[in-house]
Amino acid sequence: MKKLLFLLLPLFINAQDVAIGQWKDYLSYNSASYICEANEKIYCVANGGLYYVNTSDGTINRLSKITGLSDIGVKKVAYSKELDVTVISYENCNIDLIKNNQIINISDIKRKEIIGTKAINNITVNNEIAYLSTSFGLLLLDLTKEEIKDTYKIGENGNIVGINDCYIDDTCIFVGTTDGAYFADKNSNTLFNFNSWTKHPSYTTEVSEIIVNSLGILFNNQYPYVKVRKSNGYYLEIGNILSIYQNGNLISEIIEDSNFSKIQDAWIDQDDNLWVADSVNGLLKFIDFEYVNDYSPSGPKSNTVFNIEFINSNLYNCHGGHLNFGHLWNKDGVSIMNNFEDWRNYNYTELGNARDIVSVAKVGNKTYFASYYNGISELEDDEFSIRYGYENTNGALDTINNWANDRRLKISDLEIDSYGNLWGLNSNVNNPLFVRKLNGEWHSFTMNQSVANLLFDDLLIDSYNQKWGIMGRGAGIFVYNDNNTIGNPNDDQYKILSTNIGNGNLPSLQTYCFAEDLEGEIWVGTDNGITVFYDPGAVFSGYNFDAQQILITEGEYGQYLLSEEKVKCITIDGANRKWIGTEKSGVFLLSEDGTEEILHFTKNNSPLFSDNIIDIVINPENGEVFIGTENGLISYRSDATEGVLNQSNTKVFPNPVKESYNGPIAISGLVPDANIKITDISGNLVFETFANGGQAIWNGKNKKGMRSSTGVYLVFSTDLYGEQKMVSKILFIH
Repeated sequence: MKKLLFLLLPLFINAQDVAIGQWKDYLSYNSASYICEANEKIYCVANGGLYYVNTSDGTINRLSKITGLSDIGVKKVAYSKELDVTVISYENCNIDLIKNNQIINISDIKRKEIIGTKAINNITVNNEIAYLSTSFGLLLLDLTKEEIKDTYKIGENGNIVGINDCYIDDTCIFVGTTDGAYFADKNSNTLFNFNSWTKHPSYTTEVSEIIVNSLGILFNNQYPYVKVRKSNGYYLEIGNILSIYQNGNLISEIIEDSNFSKIQDAWIDQDDNLWVADSVNGLLKFIDFEYVNDYSPSGPKSNTVFNIEFINSNLYNCHGGHLNFGHLWNKDGVSIMNNFEDWRNYNYTELGNARDIVSVAKVGNKTYFASYYNGISELEDDEFSIRYGYENTNGALDTINNWANDRRLKISDLEIDSYGNLWGLNSNVNNPLFVRKLNGEWHSFTMNQSVANLLFDDLLIDSYNQKWGIMGRGAGIFVYNDNNTIGNPNDDQYKILSTNIGNGNLPSLQTYCFAEDLEGEIWVGTDNGITVFYDPGAVFSGYNFDAQQILITEGEYGQYLLSEEKVKCITIDGANRKWIGTEKSGVFLLSEDGTEEILHFTKNNSPLFSDNIIDIVINPENGEVFIGTENGLISYRSDATEGVLNQSNTKVFPNPVKESYNGPIAISGLVPDANIKITDISGNLVFETFANGGQAIWNGKNKKGMRSSTGVYLVFSTDLYGEQKMVSKILFIH
């Protein structure tokens, strides 16, 4: 089965320039592992992603599902110079061909059911054939006909062995297998028959790589081994030392040091420039064997996403987490992207030796990071200042029960209240809810529960200043009210919500997320879908406050909203719509009341990297929706933004509207739900609509459905009461 896609190769573009309805990836590219040279391109595989450097102008170009690739998790890349075809293989054995600026997907191997391991270990291109070294034989991919041509099952007595590598010279095909080295006549018509292959008598154990150098053909069966590549007349021995040979002579050596942490691959291009793939520093370029530059797309430290936040125009990607509320020992810290799309990573040591970073909060010039092991790290003016634990919080950050000597603290979330106080949750302790007041005082609060069962995840502070917490391992939700007297615990109230009527009426005790919408309602995600607390202020009133599930109809039947889904995250956009992330069904965009499905994205109908969604946050200014999946971070430019209080600086994008642009035109910087009227210069009404939050969308057509002609158009925007008024201009060019 094949499918043809058009390949788009955009250069880096700023988020604000991404059109509404378009996608953008924010993958990690720092750990480079493989290099392939093509026509004026140096391809680099990094963290399972793929990009190339254009050698003529030095630009860096990302390739992903957004630009037309069929899958994620790139493993190998090969190139046919004769046909100008690039072959891409993926971890799941999917294959793409880049051919005539199009992508042809070959999914046969991916779909093939095989007992045991299924993997493409290497690709060797010879004439019109790509020889695929796989775990179940040598497969021949015809690059002209774009199909699997044949399969050679190699092994003594018909026992199929895995193929690790392949080399073809003028007369023979050599393969390195899990059972030694084999060779056969290249021109034989019976290579599909295992009897046509001869086992090399000197190499009878696993051969990981076939090495071709000045000494001839060698078979590597040593672990660890030095990788050898033949590259435009050079031989490269790749290990802790990169040794470069020409005409049998050693001409240069590059030794791993503080600048080159771990060399994974190397290549010398047709212009004699050396390219090095480094597992920490990305793709490096050398001229005359001297380092000159690195070529890696800007991105986060890792594709691991546990929690993402958008605070003060910065995106925070926390790489830590917990496994069933146990430690992961993750030291990647947090990656931060500013408004200019520059990334900065704070690792374990830069956060005061704090691992498993799971949350971030910011007030003033101080940023706080929650560690699910080491307490709270504080940055002041973006520099580490202190790590808070038991000793310097007057015991407010208590240590895990029975672990007092180790001083472990499982801080699961941090939030800032309307007064600037820092609140958080700490698992397995007597006083799990804590606060650091703006004046520096620390306090903590008990719920009189068994310490062993007090495990927590998310924290939410609602409009009534009540604290809501997700309790782990099916314990439901708690609500805590300190009555705005932090220093006086005697008037505090708390309630553990359950599935019981009158005590929350949750559809399940397995709760995973919650969010307060623009009307003050609390939306909760469980393993049985969504439920809503429409009157959260009544939790301690003694009257009914129970959550309600949303009943929707499908055909003649009714069912509760997403009742078959495990809802992992809920985020509210500027139009009060709900973005829902699920474990197995991707992302849903629901109407304000949840009864209408506006969008549904999956990995099959969109560039999403996975249907398992970890977290979602939104840039309120431009409507960019950041979606953290199990395979990395991606974004979608939505049509809704957060409304402003005063319409003093509306923006139109794009402006001018050129003849080549047929997408939506966004008018942003509006008050919530503003009325928009668009007229021509003579005052004739062309289009009218209402804003989604603080942004309105025009398709560029007039009331008759025809594209507007060349000229200047006026945009009149007013609030519902006619008090906030603004006039903008749009220029159409044909």
